[in-house]
Amino acid sequence: MIAPEAVEPARKGACSVCGGELDALGRCQKCGAVFGEAYRCPLCQAVADVEPSPVVYLRCRSCGAPRIAPTASPLGSEEIAELGTARAEQLRATAFRTGSWFALASGVFSVFVTSVVLAATAPAPFAKVAALIAALVPFALSFVSFRAAAGHARRLEVAIERAWQLAATRIVQHAGHELDAAELSRLLRTSEAHAELLLAEVSVQEFVHARVEPAPEAGLTELAEPEPRAEEPAGRAQRSKL
Repeated sequence: MIAPEAVEPARKGACSVCGGELDALGRCQKCGAVFGEAYRCPLCQAVADVEPSPVVYLRCRSCGAPRIAPTASPLGSEEIAELGTARAEQLRATAFRTGSWFALASGVFSVFVTSVVLAATAPAPFAKVAALIAALVPFALSFVSFRAAAGHARRLEVAIERAWQLAATRIVQHAGHELDAAELSRLLRTSEAHAELLLAEVSVQEFVHARVEPAPEAGLTELAEPEPRAEEPAGRAQRSKL
């Protein structure tokens, strides 16, 4: 028998796939494999990298949920909550959009079948009107589903923008120095235009927080007891009675 070759364990800080060096966050600089808690998806809990998305900027390669680029500072609870809201709205928008297209296709097929049946037969006028109305019902359902999908898409956009704004605020505070758009775009893996917009929103938020200071609590001042009036002389009191 041929003795199996001993496999040398991967050294600390090395990729277990190709043996390349890992960066500070746990990403292999050679093959791109990721390791560590920084790359754990907050929604599916899988250790996976992110990839660009035309809808939510970045998404998880494992579950497709919206993600924020891994950084040295961990995600905040508000960011995770906004990402969860965005994921729920994304699924609802997709479901209603799919239902809208299905209802539209059903409507087209229903109108075609109804037209063939009405052409081959001679039903009463009332029956013709009822058949046409029934054939148009899927179009109404398609319109309602399309409107619902548009509403969920708008709420998805709001949740995503809120999550990225919170992420930009966290990164700026964690950096300890002023960041420019190029550095922020590198950290968040987004475009410089988007990074400039995020920095502008962070600046406005900091300005508003600096201007709006909590009003000092109004303390209750004890009312001083009125000083006792000096007793009037007896003669003056008698004259006042007169």
